[in-house]
Amino acid sequence: MLILQPLLADLISTITIGLGFQRVYYSRNNPSTNPVYLLQYLIFTTLSFSVYLLCETLGLPVYVILSVGVISLVFRRLYTTRKTSYLNNRRLAFLLLFTAFTSSWVESATILGPASVFVGLSLTNFEVTLSNLVLTFASVTASPWFMINMGIWLGVLGIFRILELRSRENVLRFALMMLSYTFYSIWLPTFSPISGEVQYIPYMWFNGIGTYGPVEPSYLLTGIIGTYAVTAVLSFLFGGRQICSVTCAAPYMLQGTFMDSMKKYNRSSKLGRKTLTSKIKRWYKVVMLLTWLSLISFSALSFLNYEKVISFSILGQDPTMLYVTLYFNLIWYVQFILMPFLGNYSCVNTGICAWGSFNQVMGYLGFFKLRVKDPNKCLNCKTVDCALACPVGLTDMRSSFIKRGEFKSLRCVGSGDCVEECPHHNIEFYDIRSYLRERISYRRGVKGDLHSGV
Repeated sequence: MLILQPLLADLISTITIGLGFQRVYYSRNNPSTNPVYLLQYLIFTTLSFSVYLLCETLGLPVYVILSVGVISLVFRRLYTTRKTSYLNNRRLAFLLLFTAFTSSWVESATILGPASVFVGLSLTNFEVTLSNLVLTFASVTASPWFMINMGIWLGVLGIFRILELRSRENVLRFALMMLSYTFYSIWLPTFSPISGEVQYIPYMWFNGIGTYGPVEPSYLLTGIIGTYAVTAVLSFLFGGRQICSVTCAAPYMLQGTFMDSMKKYNRSSKLGRKTLTSKIKRWYKVVMLLTWLSLISFSALSFLNYEKVISFSILGQDPTMLYVTLYFNLIWYVQFILMPFLGNYSCVNTGICAWGSFNQVMGYLGFFKLRVKDPNKCLNCKTVDCALACPVGLTDMRSSFIKRGEFKSLRCVGSGDCVEECPHHNIEFYDIRSYLRERISYRRGVKGDLHSGV
């Protein structure tokens, strides 16, 4: 019964947050008080759950939470009259993302309880304190409750986004993406009957090396190598979008209505502009290479450590598991919060995600690309909506359509926003299915010519 009250409050709060962000999204093109109202609500929920968690941790009376209401009323009286748009105010956009994330973290920590969150937290010296704080933070973001919490309010935005889509393939992909989030990020590793055996199954290591454990012989071949083999084939056939726009948790968190609109900062923020166009910059190659060299080195050390050839750990953690913890449970969320300054999909645009870059390379080597039905329509197009719609900032796709009738980029995540926004309905996906249809059509045509000539 004690856990029921924060659970119910958490559910109501997260749904309200999702609806609040959707309301702000509706008024995105005109200054309004909606963003400020939402910010006030986020601050109130964050403070409320923070005080509740503090009371639970220190054994204080819970009625202390009432003091938060006074703080909220003062804040509301000072700022409710301000009208603004989050698309023209990156600081406001940052505050909305920061407080929404903080609210989700605190609410999840409250559900987990102080005994689970703060267990083993030591404040003996600076290094130990810093590492413990990082691991404590990541222990919450890695929990199923946090994924559920984020999934609810971001899922609200995802549902509204589906209602905006026109392309049947995009609707199907989006629905599959939302299902994959529930399956891979929540149900499979925690609630499924095979949660204790999932590390032995190919394609289940949804974050790559380090997802479920160290590099050890018992699941090295089937679990780890099997996952990379299966995902390499799928990316080669269908493009890296099978990860970066379907099964990874990132697209679920980045492609809802409000989050998708943040791609405007790819073009208006100083750092975001550095990643525009499909050209692979030298710094991008360096970051991607260093990331992969580090991960390969960590994998070798993890294997040798497990085999007791050496004794090696970082902060008492297996190096590959620490990599996954630091990137997917800490750094990625920093990128998420800093979208107004980095642009959308900075995980793809910086080359720092080894799991994503592996699938992007395999997709680039494979069949996937974007094609246009008539390049002349692109030549005469005045709006260039395809480039403006791209969440990664591939602004040079129009010139490629005009010159080659197609577009292929290492950083294309295949979200289909360009397909959706093209006013001429001129862009289409091309992958193994398109190739097979062409081959079948060609063979039928050849047979038809032979029969007609007999």
